[in-house]
Amino acid sequence: MVARVAGKLCFVVLVLIALVLPARAMAVDDMRPVRVGLLPTVATLSLLRLYDPLRLHLQQALGRPVELYTSANFRAYVDDIASQEFDVLVTAPHFGVMAVDLGYVPLVRYKPELRPMVIVIKGSPITQAGQLAGKRVLTANRLAALSVVAERWLEQDYGMIAGRDYALVDASNHSTGIRAVVMGDADAVFSAQSALRQMPPEIRDKVDNFESRLSIPHQFTLAHPRLGVDTIAALRAALAAFPDTARGKAFFAAGGFQGYIALTAADVEEARPYAELVAKTIRSAP
Repeated sequence: MVARVAGKLCFVVLVLIALVLPARAMAVDDMRPVRVGLLPTVATLSLLRLYDPLRLHLQQALGRPVELYTSANFRAYVDDIASQEFDVLVTAPHFGVMAVDLGYVPLVRYKPELRPMVIVIKGSPITQAGQLAGKRVLTANRLAALSVVAERWLEQDYGMIAGRDYALVDASNHSTGIRAVVMGDADAVFSAQSALRQMPPEIRDKVDNFESRLSIPHQFTLAHPRLGVDTIAALRAALAAFPDTARGKAFFAAGGFQGYIALTAADVEEARPYAELVAKTIRSAP
């Protein structure tokens, strides 16, 4: 009888342990830092400084630590997306397509269209894209959305192919490329209004620009499903509230992003052709 009771007690204890451990593990997981992966568009310190108001807002709204990360370059960033390294992505639209195909949940995107522009030194004789023939043109990276869209624009409208009609050179990020144009190390750079907005006034004042005919939805924000339904819902609510906060107003003014709108399936499909172009470029790379 004693042995039988002891056995029942042992069974009850094991059941309680089985119930408590998942709850405890869930509680620990709920406090795990949320890792936000930022697209490496500008120098790392500038990028982290720009997004710190968003980090602080999300941290307060979620009640758990939020950490900002980026990658060494665009190719490394694509690899990090493929390995599902980050819980939240703030990413280029064509990289966002890749993330959606991996199961990431669409949340929001920035309001403006991402329209490539050509930046030149003030007083440059280059005033339209057809004059880039034979010139040295910089880009943050050949995998960047701006570069992919700009290359298609020049090919469609002017019959110009990168590497044949003009030299297209990676500059590692937008700020480096814009500074190189100011210093006379390149004739032009593919960039965007938001990237130019983030440059110091003394740099902005030394350049002119003209925009592409083609555009694409702006950067996507997505969440990995491992965060869980409740956390993703809290993220969505926090992002919706962010633009009206003091931190949000400062962030959008500094970045030139103009606020958020819902990220739709139509946005994803509009960016898909560019995702396919980039995937082909990656597959063909040595």
